[in-house]
Amino acid sequence: MPKHPTAAKRIIHNVSFLTLGRIATAICSFAYIAFAVRALGLAQFGLLILIHSLGIMASTFSRMQSWQTFIRYGNEPYARRDLALLRQILGFCIRLDMLSAVVAIAIGVISVAFYSHVAHWTPWVTTLAYGYALICPFMYTGWSNGVLRLTDRFHLVPISDTCTAIFRTAGTALGFVLHLKLGFFVLVWAGAVLMDYGLFLYFALTTLHQKIGLRLHPRDVFGQWRWQLPGMWAFTRSTSINQTLGAVSGHISTLVVGSLLGSAEAAVFRICRQIADGIVTPAQMLSPVLYPELVKMRDRQDWSGLKRITWKIFFMLCAVSVALLLVAAFFGGRIFSLMLHIHLHGTTYYISIMLVSAVLTLLVVPLEPLLTVMGQIGYLMANRTWITLAYFPVLYGLTSVWSLKGACYATVFSSLAMFITRLWRAIICSLRPTQHAGVIGGGGVAKDTAREASSVSPPDTAPDRILKQPVDEEVPIKALT
Repeated sequence: MPKHPTAAKRIIHNVSFLTLGRIATAICSFAYIAFAVRALGLAQFGLLILIHSLGIMASTFSRMQSWQTFIRYGNEPYARRDLALLRQILGFCIRLDMLSAVVAIAIGVISVAFYSHVAHWTPWVTTLAYGYALICPFMYTGWSNGVLRLTDRFHLVPISDTCTAIFRTAGTALGFVLHLKLGFFVLVWAGAVLMDYGLFLYFALTTLHQKIGLRLHPRDVFGQWRWQLPGMWAFTRSTSINQTLGAVSGHISTLVVGSLLGSAEAAVFRICRQIADGIVTPAQMLSPVLYPELVKMRDRQDWSGLKRITWKIFFMLCAVSVALLLVAAFFGGRIFSLMLHIHLHGTTYYISIMLVSAVLTLLVVPLEPLLTVMGQIGYLMANRTWITLAYFPVLYGLTSVWSLKGACYATVFSSLAMFITRLWRAIICSLRPTQHAGVIGGGGVAKDTAREASSVSPPDTAPDRILKQPVDEEVPIKALT
């Protein structure tokens, strides 16, 4: 009998933990955004958001999804306590993050140089942006996040989120009371990033030691640069491009709006998007929880259970989405005014439009893990690439014509295209015979699916693959990150 009921219970349990952290973060975000806006003014607060968006965009562009690689290849060695293989996989994922860090700094510095010129920033604001770009490598908790997800230590994630949110709230409150300027608030945002990274690193290392008795050594990371399992690079590259394009579009859209309409309008656009994302946050917590469970079911060859639990979650989210749209329609503007202590005409309409986009993105949440474990990574990457490339010209054109309304319309267009194409592909794959589910249309990964499905022991003689740096979070959405 399929074990998906047990998996469903674990999913609900872990989502509950993550939701608690997001609730604490949301409560704190109301406070620290209000403090920051009242201390800086909307225009200066918009500059803070743009500086942060440049930093997170650089981090997002450089990210290889090492957490997915770790779960994909580490699930079976972890289950059978093969510490030697698990140590090698972990070293590979840490090297991915190190390469990502180097590229993040380079992209961050180049982005600041370009955008500061386009936006006509003052030398002081540009200097702050350059400094913030140096913490880009610490915005991604890749391999450590993967460790917590694989070992079911989801309860540690809300602890980190809450500590970071409290730190940011306390810092902005201090800045408000003492009437401090933009530089101090950039420092607080940077400190929150470093705290979050440090907590995840500590939790991951202690979990490895306490739960499975694994201690990492420098030679595990630096001594095996040529090691890999079959298909590892292809899987990492495809998942990274897909996730990166999905996450980075939000930050780039904020920068586009800021360059066209100004920092104040960029702040309104970003906060409306954040409120919409915040409303659907509890349901979005399914994504990091669902993927490890589907990998376990795939390793058991429980294809019918895998499909069944995915579609149950999808239809549940459809029902939830209707309620969320009603919340935005009646309370969106009030949430905005409470958050920023500013009443602006049309915010309810903007938030409602952005929530439509967020709901469409939400409905994709159970579809992407399903398509990933069924070997559709090549399709996900190509689909995301084409839609993202179409999004930015549409965003630019509609924003130029209809201002903030146009930016919101373009965002909905992108989310709708993503939802329709991925839903169609998921339906097609679910109707196909289950014995072929893992080998259809997977591009480079599909060729190695038969070997990868059992996470075979490391072939030291495997031919080297050329590293191609992929172009996202994502990780779960955090306030202003």
